[in-house]
Amino acid sequence: MFRNCLKKCGCSAFLYATSFFAYCDTISIIDTPYEENTSHQYFVDLVSFIIEKARPEFPHADIELYYEENNTHERTLNLIRSGMLDLSWAGTTKKLEDTLRPIRIPLLGGLLGYRVSIIRKEDKAKFINANEEQIKNMVACQGAVWGDSDILEDNGFSVMRISRFDLMFKMLARGRCDYFPRAIFEGYEEVKAARVKYPELIVLDDVLLHYRFPLYFFVANKNTTLAEQLTLGLNKAIEDGSFRTFIREHPLTKHVFPLYKWQSKRVITLENRFLPDETPLLKDDYWIDLN
Repeated sequence: MFRNCLKKCGCSAFLYATSFFAYCDTISIIDTPYEENTSHQYFVDLVSFIIEKARPEFPHADIELYYEENNTHERTLNLIRSGMLDLSWAGTTKKLEDTLRPIRIPLLGGLLGYRVSIIRKEDKAKFINANEEQIKNMVACQGAVWGDSDILEDNGFSVMRISRFDLMFKMLARGRCDYFPRAIFEGYEEVKAARVKYPELIVLDDVLLHYRFPLYFFVANKNTTLAEQLTLGLNKAIEDGSFRTFIREHPLTKHVFPLYKWQSKRVITLENRFLPDETPLLKDDYWIDLN
């Protein structure tokens, strides 16, 4: 089911920017085995949207989803490195950019770095009344290899690293950790799905964590053609305003808007010292700020 864009699928020569390259008629990405992972469809839809934006310079390509039960984030990235998958998405780090090719355009306008928390309902008052140091001493559930885990620990927060996404809800419900920080576009739908098994879980959005943390598409280092295709499509969408419209209207992210409703929230700001020097922090049209 996997396809390597440069080696395994039916490739053709195509003229662009006065040079020939090979392109693929399918782009393989990971499917999600976790019903709680409600953000996955956003990225599937975004890939389709961007591929169409890259036309006519690049031809149409179909998306091929690969399903693997109990898949992990780390395994997905390894499948890209091996050429078995064409692309995925992740919050960027220096280490990740050393091994995969980033498309340095934040896919959510930087909203990934604004975090609500999934907590047990009984703990709501405790979190609302806690100061920053008290929250640091509570235990956050996070992914074993997520960049968020490094950022939180580097800022003095206690973190329990967990390999599988679905297990974080289970560990939280059983009291093994105290909260599960999620981006402001993720937590609400995830809790709806998770409460089928864990009805005691709720979203706390009175207190936000914030750090600069762009989420990019990543492809294999040798897959320059797909990198060019994604870059062109994203830049076209930014220039004509349709990318911002996509974020504002997609079912995953539309509830974030209007942005002024977040101005009354308490925000705890963290430093992200793991950002590569190449991060486009000064490109204002790439970022969405809540304040």
